[in-house]
Amino acid sequence: MRRGFTLLEIVCAVALLGMVTLISLATCSAVSRGWEVSTEYMDKIERMDYAMGQIVSGLRSMYYSHDGGQHYEYGFVLADNGDGADPRSSDEIEWSKTGSAIIGNKSAIGDTVHRVRVMVLEEGSSAFGRPVEKTGLYARLCPDSMLRPKDSETDYSFANEKMYEPVLIADGVVGMNCRVLKSAEESRAENDRRKFDDKWDSSNSVPYKVELSFMIASEDGRTARRSAAPSVRIVRIPVFEQSQDGADVPEQAGDGGKSAGRRNR
Repeated sequence: MRRGFTLLEIVCAVALLGMVTLISLATCSAVSRGWEVSTEYMDKIERMDYAMGQIVSGLRSMYYSHDGGQHYEYGFVLADNGDGADPRSSDEIEWSKTGSAIIGNKSAIGDTVHRVRVMVLEEGSSAFGRPVEKTGLYARLCPDSMLRPKDSETDYSFANEKMYEPVLIADGVVGMNCRVLKSAEESRAENDRRKFDDKWDSSNSVPYKVELSFMIASEDGRTARRSAAPSVRIVRIPVFEQSQDGADVPEQAGDGGKSAGRRNR
């Protein structure tokens, strides 16, 4: 005579099956969420690397007048706002450049000297008119001072916040810190990274090197990812020598460049 299952056995089997199903679903959900977070994080790293590459290329294409003098309109500007851990404590940098880095190949000012200002803006910020849609690294662009309209009633510089709407370079970058190495003499010192400074007061010249640090966004897209090291690059500025007071253009220097780097004021 064949014996069937009791009600208690059936209930226990269903309960066990339910537990196994719940554990399986929880495991699949955790794996899926982990894959999603990893994918988003790698995507943010790629965008941060792209942004870093654009800024580095822009710094390497920095422009300075080739007449051996110093000019405020071509000087490097660093606004030190903090350690760059979040948008509100991020630095801002400004310089003159040529080429398509940062602005793209289709820009009308790509073949001329132009001024660029790079900053981190937080989602919702309306500092320059229309609210920012995404937290990220932005750039404002304006023509060189010699190419701006001659209008005494209108300010065509970056001081006019109603002009030159910020252009998004990469979202996901929530912090930027910039430091400078002021002279070649400091670079020759052992471990020259200790010589980098957060302050740059010589607005009529450019530093010898610029150190950039970018912070990536966390999963919520707003705060810095504390567990990850920032992306750091150090850039040697090619026009440093000719930005010094009375220095010769490097290609024309007859003393092997010894006259470069005389003083920063």
